[in-house]
Amino acid sequence: MELQDAVIIVTGAGRGIGRATALELARAGARVVAVARTAHGESGVAATVAAVEAAGGRARAEPADVRDAEGVKALMERVAEAEGHIDGLVNGAAVFAGERGLLDISPDQWSEVLDTNLTGAFLCLRAAAPHLIRAGGGVVVNMTSGAAVRTGFLNVAYGVSKAGLDRLTQGADAELRKDGILCVSLSPPVTRTETVEAIYGSGTEDLYAAEPERTARAVRKLIVHHAAERAGGVVTVRELMEGEAD
Repeated sequence: MELQDAVIIVTGAGRGIGRATALELARAGARVVAVARTAHGESGVAATVAAVEAAGGRARAEPADVRDAEGVKALMERVAEAEGHIDGLVNGAAVFAGERGLLDISPDQWSEVLDTNLTGAFLCLRAAAPHLIRAGGGVVVNMTSGAAVRTGFLNVAYGVSKAGLDRLTQGADAELRKDGILCVSLSPPVTRTETVEAIYGSGTEDLYAAEPERTARAVRKLIVHHAAERAGGVVTVRELMEGEAD
């Protein structure tokens, strides 16, 4: 997939990996739609758009809650009308609820994690798919995690949400590939973000945490070169970026 003039929607774009991804795709020529619940401030999509434009790229801010089905549908329709088409989606919006045991997770926390990380991705994919089909197809990248298959860190709700996301990737690719839509799950390494620092403290260097830009480069590489061969499955940033220094 060529990124020049492609319209790519990135959720969770207010900070961290999402913001880095928006910047990376814009540098490659994409017209980025930055989506997050927060509009303004350091973690708002307005700041992401400002950073993209300062770097010479093109982006538009779309504050939205991915848990809101009607709001997500309206967002996709608004973008398609304004930009003319939608060519790709990066489902990066996620919450963690911190490191806590199964018996310490409240029902409300469980719902927040699953509603954002899994249902939110489903709603965005479901709303974007008709527009992707009309554009002749496209690529959907679901940002997953090693927590989908490993226990012992973060919390079970987060792991369940990411395991479900990988199953969504598999099922969506099986159904939508005939329409030209390729769905892939991308698993980042431990990354130096505000959320990780909030969990582990300032000593993230002890975790060999990668910079968000590494995953952003992997997203670009996946969309441009490897989506077809990896569609329907999970690929790690390490696999994609083997040989490239952090």
